[in-house]
Amino acid sequence: MDMKDSIFEKGEIQSVIFDLDDTLFQTGEYYRTNMLSMASFAAQMVGDSTPQIAEKIFQEGVNIHRQNGRPVLLNELMKDALRSIYGENMPHQGHLHNYIDHMVEEFYKGVPKLFPGTLPVLEMLDSRGIAVAAHSHAQTDWTERKIEYIKNSFSDEYQRELTLPFHSTPLESKKDSLGWAEAVKIFGFNPSTTLVVGDNLRDDILAAQEVGIGYVILINGRYSENTETEKEILRINDIGGLLEL
Repeated sequence: MDMKDSIFEKGEIQSVIFDLDDTLFQTGEYYRTNMLSMASFAAQMVGDSTPQIAEKIFQEGVNIHRQNGRPVLLNELMKDALRSIYGENMPHQGHLHNYIDHMVEEFYKGVPKLFPGTLPVLEMLDSRGIAVAAHSHAQTDWTERKIEYIKNSFSDEYQRELTLPFHSTPLESKKDSLGWAEAVKIFGFNPSTTLVVGDNLRDDILAAQEVGIGYVILINGRYSENTETEKEILRINDIGGLLEL
């Protein structure tokens, strides 16, 4: 599949589904900033002044997330990370849990920053009449908040409305191809003329290919093993790279 030749001009791609987190939104940095802040406060509460302890707690949360096989709510992740570091009977556990629950509630009221290329890419596709949609493995209300943020930002920037349907796969579901299959069905897209753009090789790209998605583009791929199959997958450094294809 030679996608280099006018990928969006020949009518081969009629619809695009975007992963949201770390594809359109700078979600990883949003998590990191907030987790480090909570970890630092938690360490102070238990009297731990070890250098880089906040980073250690954060990395423990990252490891737990990777091992879990599916996303988890941030308050659960932080509590698991703290238990892993300090044990089941850590000091001030009740106060810590209340603090984390409050901070995470505020966390989900906000949204991460968009990548600089997000709105220009959506405008380019919309101008060409290519349908766009989003799929996210997250709780529905937070996904909806992010979608509304994109639509409002798009309207402010380009003085027109953007149609952006979305599908959210429940957190308790394991990341696999079923979410992408459901998304394509709900959007009414033809898989063979649909492009999926995501940052996760395993959970976005390979999963989409598994259900017959015709085109895929990987952004700064995670879970990459540099296999022969992977070498055939088109890659870009960030979402703005779509403007150069």
